[in-house]
Order: sequence, then C-alpha cells, then structure tokens
Amino acid sequence: MARPVNADAQATQAKILATAYQLFASSGIDGASVRDIARGAGVSLAMVHHYFGSKQGLYEACIDAMLRELGGLRQELEANLAKGEVRPIVLLSEAVRAGYRFAREHRTAVRLLQRSLVDTGELDARVREQNVLPFLDTISNVLGHLTGRPAASMRLPVQSAIFLVVRYAITSDREIEALVAEAAAPFVPRADAPAAVMAVEAHLVPAILGLIGMPVADANGQRV
Repeated sequence: MARPVNADAQATQAKILATAYQLFASSGIDGASVRDIARGAGVSLAMVHHYFGSKQGLYEACIDAMLRELGGLRQELEANLAKGEVRPIVLLSEAVRAGYRFAREHRTAVRLLQRSLVDTGELDARVREQNVLPFLDTISNVLGHLTGRPAASMRLPVQSAIFLVVRYAITSDREIEALVAEAAAPFVPRADAPAAVMAVEAHLVPAILGLIGMPVADANGQRV
C-alpha cells in the first residue's frame, strides 16, 4: 500500500523542524542558515520555504515546539509542589531533582530557550511572556505559601535557582566530569547519569534550598 501523501508531508516537516531545532540551539537564528538546515534535513531549499515560509517562520515553529516540550516541566513541578500532605522540605527537594533531570533530558530545548539570551541578552519575548513569567509567578506563589513569606520575595531566589539548574543541565557530561571529578567519587553511576551528574544533582538540592531560605537538613538533622 502506498504511503499517504499527508504522512510524507508530515515526515518531511518533522525532519526539517528537528534539524532546525538543533542548529538554532547551537548557532542561533543568525548563525544557522536555511541552506544549512535544508542540507542537514536532506531536502531542497524550496521545500523548507514551502513548509515554513521563511527562516523566521521556521524559528517560530521551533519556539512553539520548545514551549510544548518544556511545558511538561512546569506541569510536573506544579503537581509535585501541590502535594499538601508531604513536608515542604521533601517537596522542594523532589522538585529540584525533577527539574534538573527534566532539563537534562531536554537539553536541546533548554539550549534553544537560552540561545536568544546568549545572542541578545534577552529571552525571546514570546517565550518570556507565555512561559517564563507565568512559571515564575506560579512557583513563587507556591513557595510563598509553603514558607509563609510574601510570594514577591521568592521571585529572585526562584530565578537564581533556575539559572543554576539550567547552567548545569546544558553542560555536557564530559565537561561536568572534568569540573567535579573529586565530588563524584562517592557516587555510583546510574544507567541514565554518570557519577559526576549525580554529584551535581545532590549538590543542587541544598544549594537551591539555601537560595530560597529553607533549611538544608531534615528534622533528624540529616542532610537532604
């Protein structure tokens, strides 16, 4: 049976989008040419323009795909932090670990999110308005409720925590291993993470709890 025309079109668009996603994340919109994207996707230049109109149109399609991909993190963290029966310090520790693991699993999306910040000093306006600011508002409100402090006072610590997680998440395993080799010694690697990455995850929990003004030990005096 012949492959449906629509299926071929969708496969071609997906191939172009995946290639553009990678190139925009690594080189930015100015550094990645439509010709390079077409070559990487194995299609003609005309095919890219047919499906996406222009480089800007393709870039915006990549941003939409990135927002869908990273939307899962916001939902996961909000759901975790809403579990009222769990102690706040445990909730926050789990949220830090979940956020770091999610960001590592979606490194290309996170790099694309940061690309315009590297190139221009600002996030893409649509990303900032539709994703980042609502996320900051939600997490700040939840943390304000958990800590008994004004939500507004949590925004800067939350933003600093995000910067810290993102910086480690987009770093290659090889770079992390070079930077934290000694700290990684006590850790046994997991199938999905080298010992150095696990060391960073363990470090992020007390570091971020400290940033937001939470104690870094549980009721028994044990480090989280």
